[in-house]
Amino acid sequence: MKIGVMGTGGVGGYFGGFLARAGVDIHFVARGKHLQALQEEGLEVVTNNENFRVRIHATSEPEEIGPVDLLLFCVKSHDTEKAARCATPMVEADTTILTLQNGIDNAEKLAQVFGEEKILPGTVFIESTIASPGVIAHMGKPGKIIFGEFSGERTERVQKILETFQHAGIHAEVSDDIQKVLWAKFLFICGVHGVSTLGRAPLGLILDCPETREILEGTMKEVLEVSKKCGVALPDNAVEDALALAYSYNPKFKCSMLRDLEWHRKTEVEALNGMVVRLGKAHGVPVPYNSIIYAVMHLENKKIENPVWASQLLER
Repeated sequence: MKIGVMGTGGVGGYFGGFLARAGVDIHFVARGKHLQALQEEGLEVVTNNENFRVRIHATSEPEEIGPVDLLLFCVKSHDTEKAARCATPMVEADTTILTLQNGIDNAEKLAQVFGEEKILPGTVFIESTIASPGVIAHMGKPGKIIFGEFSGERTERVQKILETFQHAGIHAEVSDDIQKVLWAKFLFICGVHGVSTLGRAPLGLILDCPETREILEGTMKEVLEVSKKCGVALPDNAVEDALALAYSYNPKFKCSMLRDLEWHRKTEVEALNGMVVRLGKAHGVPVPYNSIIYAVMHLENKKIENPVWASQLLER
């Protein structure tokens, strides 16, 4: 199986590293200093249990990779459409595209470009990031992939992909209701990423402060109510499960949205809390916590994307 990885960050680099170490025919798309380090020194994965470095093929040009059997789509949600157009040379009639991104609508976005029959929705549970160019740092429990067909059917391609992951030592599961899995992760990440970024604090501090913990729980409860209106049957204890998962994380855990903000990079708030706000309006569900998070982070995105606008406005 020939595999392509679109986006070699904390997700693509971590899981791609395990696949490369297992001898899989795998190719990575990256950019900038990270790409240069990958080409010159290989990919290093640092975990709680082991560190390893593998020589890989990395490029900024998907044409150099050509068609693949499986494309792991791991870019930021706000880059989905642009990356899909870029990835076209890696996609042919029999290519399967597995999205491992944050949010609930990336599979639909990719289906609009490539056709629904090529897309597998999925998600990951992992604490990882680019520590430095060419180096992926992981903490906490081993990363896990959950994926499945839109229909829930256990198809031949799903089984083959699962076996490839497992052979590489990757924790992976197939779900017969992947939409429910995506929404459960969505509920978790809207609360954890949204409130941690708003509070500019690691998760442990957010959970230990009664006031911010209350906001975190309230944010998740709003997502639960929106999910019901969208026809997704999350269990009534979904918020309790999400909070338990949050408490299982390293207290020092700093979510990717907060890291993006600190590094003055555009955040994924549009696909997360912004999506909750839009769906809440569409279905008549009040979402005040998510609305506040979205308003503040939307402003931060505007400042990051257009610093000239921000500076000129303040100079008036």
